[in-house]
Amino acid sequence: MIDPVQRLVFRGQIHPGREAALQATLPDLQTTLARHVVADDILTLSLFTWHQHIFLYYECPGEAIAPADLVGDIDSALAPWPDTTTSHVWAPMMDIFHYNQPQSVEHWRRDTPPEACTARIIYLRPEMVSSYIFLHYQMQEEKPGTGDKYGQISIHENLLLFYMEQPAKKEAALHKGQLKTQHTPPNWHEVMFPHFQPWDGMEEKGEWQLAEGSQLWRPIELLCSV
Repeated sequence: MIDPVQRLVFRGQIHPGREAALQATLPDLQTTLARHVVADDILTLSLFTWHQHIFLYYECPGEAIAPADLVGDIDSALAPWPDTTTSHVWAPMMDIFHYNQPQSVEHWRRDTPPEACTARIIYLRPEMVSSYIFLHYQMQEEKPGTGDKYGQISIHENLLLFYMEQPAKKEAALHKGQLKTQHTPPNWHEVMFPHFQPWDGMEEKGEWQLAEGSQLWRPIELLCSV
């Protein structure tokens, strides 16, 4: 059975030296994407960047559309993923946590556009990936609907992308969680802290010990959004 709305996240790499070419495509891309929204091919789409990294988040009512059919115009500015036998430029990121989930297209469609689509990133310690996913699945299924309706964490390798919309929309979940337990740790930030890999230089500067990981999640730049 196909979910009523497909939430898709991809990660790419900007080819060194092609940053200006990427920026030049954005006005026309924005126009093209707006047409896709009007045609109801997608509900929303956002492109984000951080250094040479580029991230794509979008939602399709019904069957998923490939990134090349939506943002293919920027593919020439992207580098193929290393150590692969294909020339693909987008690597799929897996949904490992969401506060809410679509029950129908109308349930998920925004009444008004958000003021801002935002994202932030962080690296997990590789040996802590399974623990992080376990604890987040536990919270997701014990306490559905406890945060931003559209908030979602996705993973590729050990890099996390946290997509959010502002202002956050708080809405009780229409679905029941898969777990009947109540084991989500009350000291959530304290439990999460050891999972994160510090950024270069943080341990030397003492920033690694700041409360609640305030220096760990890094906000990233929005390139375009519809």
